[in-house]
Amino acid sequence: MHKWKAILFAGAASVFLIQPAQAQSEGESAPAADGADRQGGLGEIVVTARRQEERLQDVPIAVSVVSQEQMDQRGSFNPVDLVQTTPGLAVSASVSDRNNLTYTIRGQGFSFGTVFPAVITYFAEVPISRLTQGQFYDLANVQVLRGPQGVGFGRVTDGGNVMVSPQTPKEDFGGYVGVKVGNYGLRTVNGAINIPIVEDRVLLRGAFETARRDGFTRNLATGQRHDNLAYEGFRGSLTLRPTDTIENTTILSYQNTHDNGTAVIFGGINDAALGANIAGLAGLFAGGYGIDANGSVVPMAPGLTPFTATNYLAAQHAQLDAQNARGPRAISLVDPLYSKRKNLYLVNRTVVDLADDIQLTNIFGYVREKEDEASNFGAANGAAVLTCHSACPNTDVLFTNAEQLSEELRLSGLALDGKLNWAVGGYMDEQRPGGPAENATINVAILQRAGVNDLTTKSRAVYGSLEYAITDNLKINGGLRYTHDRVLSRQATYLSPIPGGEEALKAFLMGPGGGNVPEPLADVLVASTFAPIPHGKCQDYGFGSLDLGPGVGVIPLNNVLGTATCVETRGSFKSTTWTFGASYKTDAGQLFYAKISKGYRPGGVNSSAPPGVSPAYQPETDVSIEAGVKADFDFDGVFLRTNLAAYTDRYKAIQKNVVLPGAVPVSLVQNVNNGRIKGIEAEVSLIPVEGLTLGGTFAYTDATFDRTTPDPVANPCDPTSVAIVGFCSDNRFNSVPKTQYTLNLDYVLPLDDKIGKISFGGRLYHQSSVALTDTSALNPNAIEPAYTTLDFSLNWKDVMGQPVDLGVFLTNATNKLYRIGSNDLTQRSSLGVRGSIYAPPRMWGVSLKYRFGGDAY
Repeated sequence: MHKWKAILFAGAASVFLIQPAQAQSEGESAPAADGADRQGGLGEIVVTARRQEERLQDVPIAVSVVSQEQMDQRGSFNPVDLVQTTPGLAVSASVSDRNNLTYTIRGQGFSFGTVFPAVITYFAEVPISRLTQGQFYDLANVQVLRGPQGVGFGRVTDGGNVMVSPQTPKEDFGGYVGVKVGNYGLRTVNGAINIPIVEDRVLLRGAFETARRDGFTRNLATGQRHDNLAYEGFRGSLTLRPTDTIENTTILSYQNTHDNGTAVIFGGINDAALGANIAGLAGLFAGGYGIDANGSVVPMAPGLTPFTATNYLAAQHAQLDAQNARGPRAISLVDPLYSKRKNLYLVNRTVVDLADDIQLTNIFGYVREKEDEASNFGAANGAAVLTCHSACPNTDVLFTNAEQLSEELRLSGLALDGKLNWAVGGYMDEQRPGGPAENATINVAILQRAGVNDLTTKSRAVYGSLEYAITDNLKINGGLRYTHDRVLSRQATYLSPIPGGEEALKAFLMGPGGGNVPEPLADVLVASTFAPIPHGKCQDYGFGSLDLGPGVGVIPLNNVLGTATCVETRGSFKSTTWTFGASYKTDAGQLFYAKISKGYRPGGVNSSAPPGVSPAYQPETDVSIEAGVKADFDFDGVFLRTNLAAYTDRYKAIQKNVVLPGAVPVSLVQNVNNGRIKGIEAEVSLIPVEGLTLGGTFAYTDATFDRTTPDPVANPCDPTSVAIVGFCSDNRFNSVPKTQYTLNLDYVLPLDDKIGKISFGGRLYHQSSVALTDTSALNPNAIEPAYTTLDFSLNWKDVMGQPVDLGVFLTNATNKLYRIGSNDLTQRSSLGVRGSIYAPPRMWGVSLKYRFGGDAY
């Protein structure tokens, strides 16, 4: 108890918070508060965390806001940068794509293979599956809600929400055009135009952004530069007001990304694990494959090194030594690397004022996502795990091909002379395949693996919430939601060796080691083994059976190396979630609140499972208790804003991806354990003198799994075990640093308005060590040490009284080298290789923006 008191006091006393974001909501400018001048420029921040416009300081939940202006000051904004302005948030790169991001709030995020994340991302009030770079232009703001959400709107979750609110049409003609240039060939152009076609009735807005930046990782084998930027984004919105009581806004957003992919840096080998995985296949196809000078495994030819476990390990170690010598900003990979994705979002929002105090809101959403990708999970030539996806041999289907429909109807209003604020509503969505897609890889050098999972999910929910003012100062609030989620998965996994080993396999089958199989049968078995994979289709795979007559009988000939049946699996999950709380606001304006809430993440089904293991996994839940204070102070001209929160969460049936051993290691999602998460968060702004703003964020997160007694035979916490049974409770929570803090300084020079507003600022961000995988006890190298970064900006707004803005930005000023993702499978029970994704190096640039007409934001 004393420890918690000390931490809370230290957080409140010593931590500064971010400078206040001049946020808007739903495309409208935040209304100026009567006391804005008295607050010395702290101003008001308007949020829609409860689906209505409210002052941030009046909302009894933990929410952080990032404005478009703050994002623009960073040059090329990436969602990873949100951690510097949001306490309790972590954003990390997953698998082998730096744009495949995992959002973690208060210890709860995403595990590879799960159907639903613990943190839901939104675009214009519609949930989306991917929020990446290239979507952060012409925004009202980004709001991050911490803790269980969904009782009052949208999809239910147990971790939190990251909500992107795009600008919508305004009543005045205006707009802007901006350019940015910088090192690594950065060149970005964006702009927007707002046109009131019919005054106050028909309003139109269009916006775009296009960006290019050379990659900061060189590929010596191909000459490409990876980790580059190449995207275009276009957005249009139309608001119609046929009457004074009806408003309809339609938003259409399209993003096209086409970069050179992510460079995963080879970082380590476990000879025992990798050698064991290679040895069996190398013996089965002895003489059929060879290793070339690059380390790739190809059909055997003169001059190649024979493919054996010993030779393969030697080639991998040679590549690792070369990678260590060249450092993390260069690679030498010969297999294709690229990332192409197209996202289309259509949102229609209708608001009808049924009466003075009753409002009907309907939100329809359509999301279409396509992704064509080739990456390298294993990080070396030789295809330990080559996630070639769309670039795998004979593969011409997409990696992701999905669509989503959503619909939400909400009725809200005031009653009892305005003392009761109420809302009831219903929500539904359906996620389904948009066409053929598959997860295609090459594993352990020669096995092509195609996983087809035609996944359809349906969610239906009803909810209600209310807030009642007992007195002018004291309010109680609560909400209740019933959710029914259904999952239908049609899945199959196909395995076939890459061409080249046919004769070697036949010789093995006909020899003593293979059982002296007769040649006719050997020919059929080889043909079955090397049968073409039915890419992108969920269907039974193989040659049926062969009748060899009396004495032998019928022999099934389905593909001998993998699953050959399209399996249909269904899951149905139901939950009642709730929240209850109270808030007290003093006459001076300080808000104190407390609440308890339950969150829920649906279960799902795995794309595959070994014999005896169910492919389904169950929901996880979280019960969170939170208390906080939001307070503004005026100490005789010194202005202070403090937002503090403390919480404790009971996290049950946690969904994690577990790797099970086998000829080819299989990973699947299971409910592994319970856990306890507790922490404190602080956001503080201080204006000691006019023009100077000091700020900062602070988060302390203590996340631990419930301790379990290891099996004395198969210790799940022993990295040298050949088989890992269960989940090691000694693992750290993935993407959860124990401490994070940001310190900011922003100073506006005291200049005449004719000159403009010149300001400069700096931001220092620090976080403690963090586990980049779910298996940190087994793979301690996946723990990234503590690091600190430093950013600077210089901005000149309204240059010499003209509607022109100039800016200079410098990010990662000390050129700190640190990882934002790791693929560590080096434990003995797994594959035996490790790769890492590194954060960008030092970046700098300049920006120029010209504004015309009315308010650009």
